[in-house]
Amino acid sequence: MPNSHHSLSERITQHYARLTESSRRVADFLQLNPENILMLSTGQIAEACNVSKTSVSRFIRQLGYDDHVALRQELITEREKGVPVLTSSIEDPEIQHDMRALEQLWSQLNNMDSKALIDAIAQAKTVKVIGYRNSYPLAMHMRQQLMQCRSHVELLPVPGQTLGEDLASLSEQDFVIVIGIRRRASGFSDMLAQLKPYRTLLITDQSGQKYADQVSNVIICHMNNHAPLDSYAVPMSLISYLVNKVYRYLGQNAVKLSQSISHSYSQMNELE
Repeated sequence: MPNSHHSLSERITQHYARLTESSRRVADFLQLNPENILMLSTGQIAEACNVSKTSVSRFIRQLGYDDHVALRQELITEREKGVPVLTSSIEDPEIQHDMRALEQLWSQLNNMDSKALIDAIAQAKTVKVIGYRNSYPLAMHMRQQLMQCRSHVELLPVPGQTLGEDLASLSEQDFVIVIGIRRRASGFSDMLAQLKPYRTLLITDQSGQKYADQVSNVIICHMNNHAPLDSYAVPMSLISYLVNKVYRYLGQNAVKLSQSISHSYSQMNELE
């Protein structure tokens, strides 16, 4: 029987890098919809994931359970302890997915040492926020929000430049936030390997769980694999959560900086 101190979601993250493609389909499905372990048979889970029953059974054993019954029993025990489930009757599947993904995100935040993470972001000498492709706007937004409450926040990569120079100047006093959701740029794994000695938070989707052992902190934002275009409601909610925690942590220092920025806007007549 697996260590009961780790949730199903945490164990999936721990094993994700070693899972086969078919097992990852099952992992993505059950991590976001754990109640289906109670509601569906092994065959029904296999059908929903378009894999064989053998693949589902193999996945369950990879997590350390004897069988589906043992996994179901642990989930029942967790539910009896008050672990939340989605109860709203939302008919739109895309909105329902976002609601489930937000619930799963909250479960992660509730089970991790978020206080230490916020302390690291707030107290770091410099915070470097990295994002490529679709993750670049998220990184830009996070940098803009963090600058409302602390100084020395850098957005990388600088347009037209590579990361080599910036990573070479990192120190143990810095903190790095890497946002890598969906189609990550080639060399992403090499970049994380370069960052491994430093304090790093990786914000990624379920496919990025394979990098969990390369960073000091990882938060998973579950994305909808069935919608034609992605919703970024979950990572944007996470950014809001983190920056507001940092703002409150810094207290009057954050208030003074935010007021100073607002004064600059007014002096330069930059906003309506």
